[in-house]
Amino acid sequence: MGAKLTVIENRSNNDMEIRVWVPPARPDKFQRIMRIEAKGWKEINSKNFSFGNLSPDEGFMSTLLMIYVDGVYTGNYFLPTHLRKYAKVICDINEEGHYVIQGIKPTFDFCRFKF
Repeated sequence: MGAKLTVIENRSNNDMEIRVWVPPARPDKFQRIMRIEAKGWKEINSKNFSFGNLSPDEGFMSTLLMIYVDGVYTGNYFLPTHLRKYAKVICDINEEGHYVIQGIKPTFDFCRFKF
């Protein structure tokens, strides 16, 4: 069984939350939170972006990932369809203090075996 993974690396000095939000719900009614510590990283499985009876592909189309730092929305978001293109997404802060999101590599399949 294979699973699509994306590595998200937080190179900033602030802890970051990525909240999964499914329209038409209000942005404060998020489905899931992924926390990434400052200078840390996390492997995110594509199944984290599908909900209810939606398949992963349908879930990707109707899901937003909103970035919060210290509990405050940064104004940055990206679609999981963009995440599927990268095996590594780097989140950093530029000189003006704005979050910068940069994709690095194409996606990869990671296989796990269950016994």
